[in-house]
Amino acid sequence: MICDDADMNSTKRIESVERQMRSLSEELARLEADEVDIDEVEGRVLELAKAWGRAQIEQALERADEKAPEIVVDGERWGNRRVTPHEYESIFGTVQVSRAVYQRSGRGRVAVALDLRLGMVEGTYTPRVARIATRALANMPEHEAADLLVEVGMATLSNSTIGRLGRAMAARYEQHRPVIAKAIREEHAIPPSAVTVQFGIDGVMVPQDGEHARPRGRKTETPEPPRHETRYGAVCEPGPAANDGSLGRAWHEGAVGTLAFYNAEGERLDTIYLGRMPEPYKKTLVQELEAELRSVLDECPGMNIVFASDGAAGQWEALDAIDSRLPVSCTGHRMKLVDAFHVAEYVYQAAHAIWGKDDPNAEVQAAAWQATIKAKRDGALEVLRSMRAHLATTTGGRRKELNEAIGYIANQHALGRMQYTVATRRKYPIGTGVTEAAAKTVVGSRMKRAGARFSQHGGQTIMLFRTAILSGRFEALHRHLGATYVALVKKAA
Repeated sequence: MICDDADMNSTKRIESVERQMRSLSEELARLEADEVDIDEVEGRVLELAKAWGRAQIEQALERADEKAPEIVVDGERWGNRRVTPHEYESIFGTVQVSRAVYQRSGRGRVAVALDLRLGMVEGTYTPRVARIATRALANMPEHEAADLLVEVGMATLSNSTIGRLGRAMAARYEQHRPVIAKAIREEHAIPPSAVTVQFGIDGVMVPQDGEHARPRGRKTETPEPPRHETRYGAVCEPGPAANDGSLGRAWHEGAVGTLAFYNAEGERLDTIYLGRMPEPYKKTLVQELEAELRSVLDECPGMNIVFASDGAAGQWEALDAIDSRLPVSCTGHRMKLVDAFHVAEYVYQAAHAIWGKDDPNAEVQAAAWQATIKAKRDGALEVLRSMRAHLATTTGGRRKELNEAIGYIANQHALGRMQYTVATRRKYPIGTGVTEAAAKTVVGSRMKRAGARFSQHGGQTIMLFRTAILSGRFEALHRHLGATYVALVKKAA
């Protein structure tokens, strides 16, 4: 078999590394027991393995390249072939190859056959490197992610590279979001024993860059647009931090949403997580949540639905609107429940207002009121009568607190959101712990670190990959997003 020069070069590199591997193996075979330094051995083996891997990746890239003077990409003809060197990032490290680049009419954008055939992410990264980098970015700051990759002996990517790669992929996702999100939804397997879905929304405060924040890592006050905007344009609306008048870091309310599935015994089986950066009326999150619910109901029209949230009026307006738009083909039972733990907070507030925080009677009464609300069909009305009976003997600030608690409970009961006896009998969840935990796991543990602040798109990048991991959709996200980097490449006839 005759190999071209490129194949011969990569083949020689592979043979050279394999000779070094054999030499190391022979050296290790001669060691005495007390001469073995396992850390040194691991390091040497790893370096040889990476060198062998780079040579193999180089060979694979060269084989995927195109040598024809003209090509057809998804039906479009490209010519003006020229060969240029380029560095690619693999899990074994940086690989440099000479690749063919094509243009149309000799100018404008270029087509790289190798990249389009293999789906090289952002023209530089193998899909596996992109998955690892974005998984790390979803779980830790860029500098920690870079340190982790070094520690495990993988590709060496800088802090800024990991951030740029994630933001670029997230920008590409936003461009294709309707198609990719639909495909991921349709793939998500609903647990066979699921009979109920709790549908929840919650707000979460996010630290953001304001319009007065100094550009970080830039030597100029007027830096060029970030690379993802240069390639994909502005993918997110500016958000409230762009014109809030705040100097430096500001906090604005983002949103998380969950669809939690339960079986007939009330056991949680699976949860879908969504998150969006701050925007008016939680618009995008509400749209995505409704699409998720409709996808579930298309497959399981008899699924019971529990709409759940705390007492925030805006969130209930969104939930009520979604409920009103659901098709008549949905035959499952529906109900709306305000979070029982928020109700409990107001119950304790009322008891403390009446007896004082240090009086044991307050704790006893609060516990009794809670039990009444949960156990009796008209328990809320009974508790309200009891609370109102104390208004005449409660004065000053305590009376104000008591009135606030009475107002909250009365309003939620009037809106039909406190039917806990019905929910308990049906084995429905009566708390929004899953959704509130989402606020902590999606945003709190990753984005509320000391000194952290996020641009609108930077924060959305974290939320995208982090919610995909939590929902068990990370591989599906990368598969469908990765497919957008692939095109059909043929030699021109």
